[in-house]
Amino acid sequence: MNKRQEQDVWLVIKRTFWSHDNDNWFDVSEQANSKEKAEVKKTALETLNDESKVSYLIVQSRRIEKVKEETNDTF
Repeated sequence: MNKRQEQDVWLVIKRTFWSHDNDNWFDVSEQANSKEKAEVKKTALETLNDESKVSYLIVQSRRIEKVKEETNDTF
């Protein structure tokens, strides 16, 4: 694994769509250290989901801890 992959996290995001006002709500449901594990968690959540207004997506993001370490801002 290269350094960039070690700094990344995959988030399984729950998207709730409200048709009465066309609004979307997004919440982090799960997180994983690899895309493969995120896919497994997303599949499990979709299996349990019986609401048509809810869907799940995977987003790759940098870990906050690593970003904080890279910036040495002093106040």
